[in-house]
Amino acid sequence: MNINIKIFPALNGDCLLIKAGETNILIDGGYVNTYKEYLKPALIELSSEGVNLSLVVVSHIDADHISGILKFIEENEQQNIIPIQNIWHNSFRHLCQNEQIDSNFDEKQVFGDIKKELFPDLERCVSAKQGSSLATLLLKYNYPWNRQFEGNAVSLDTIRNVPIQKDINIILLSPNNEKLGNLSNYWRKELYKNGYLEVPHSIEFWDDAFEYLLAQEKQELRYVEQNISHKNDIDFHRLKEYPYIPDISPTNGSSISFILQIGDRKLLLLADSHSDLIVKELKKIFQPEEFPVFFDLIKLSHHGSFSNNSPELLNMIDSDKIIISTNGKIFNHPDMETLAWIITKKNGIKRRLYFNYHHQVCHNLSDNEIKEKYNYEVVLLTKGETIEILL
Repeated sequence: MNINIKIFPALNGDCLLIKAGETNILIDGGYVNTYKEYLKPALIELSSEGVNLSLVVVSHIDADHISGILKFIEENEQQNIIPIQNIWHNSFRHLCQNEQIDSNFDEKQVFGDIKKELFPDLERCVSAKQGSSLATLLLKYNYPWNRQFEGNAVSLDTIRNVPIQKDINIILLSPNNEKLGNLSNYWRKELYKNGYLEVPHSIEFWDDAFEYLLAQEKQELRYVEQNISHKNDIDFHRLKEYPYIPDISPTNGSSISFILQIGDRKLLLLADSHSDLIVKELKKIFQPEEFPVFFDLIKLSHHGSFSNNSPELLNMIDSDKIIISTNGKIFNHPDMETLAWIITKKNGIKRRLYFNYHHQVCHNLSDNEIKEKYNYEVVLLTKGETIEILL
């Protein structure tokens, strides 16, 4: 079975479309412009072939992953772009099933206050009509939602192995119930800080507020002094001495990440997940003698952030096709420490590092002498192109 993977330019976000036979899986949607300029034309082309989207995975609630999906669902209802068989998306209703409803509660007024206080730049970052979250749209338009999980949260504690179609299977690696619980706790702390925790509310109202707040969560920037201004000065072994500090973002930790098995091939798709859980789950799936496990493609977690790609994880996995999806802005991803742990591994594989944007890290790695020494290749596309990989 031929496999076609498209990695669309999504600024600092993610948007992947995987086609295997009649199966089509969309993972995240980047920003609104990602959808308009790249994803929508690709979906129209797919639809012209008479096929559906077998699965849409919204890995987690973050503007750089969810905004394009919001716009897609909004327009899909109006324009019938392509049928969707199933959507995976964890919303507030999946974390808090027993919330009270007070008919006297003025949700519109309080939600307006929350938007003003917590995320004044909402309209710049979120694409759907004002007052609509992805959860609202999925309910309104009656989309099949978390179908394999009987409408409950996508969690590996519920189902680990999920058949998609014949010879195509997903092995969940993240999230588990603990990571989802951390997300719920984070949300409640934010409400408490802003004086809203004790207010009775409806599920529908908090679906919106929950999604908008989490889409605005900010990660702390890592400032690490690295003297890499000249290509030949890169010391990968020194970079590997930098301490690993794990990501503790509850939003990233809730990422839906998995192994996609297609026949005898397997793709490792890590969204923005936490390394600790991925390591734990990989050890359950594979025997010690199987490490490092070879994957036909790896999409690094959180755009190559070192906080999401621990040395332990990177020593457990390998591939000759490594995807780094980011334009390098906002959080300065990818981190050179992550790439140092990948590049210096010695097992005879010539690795291809795929970047969907040009930035300083790409140029630092493009020196022919360094590439020959460490047996890797940098794949750079011209501005605005889509990475397309055939397996």
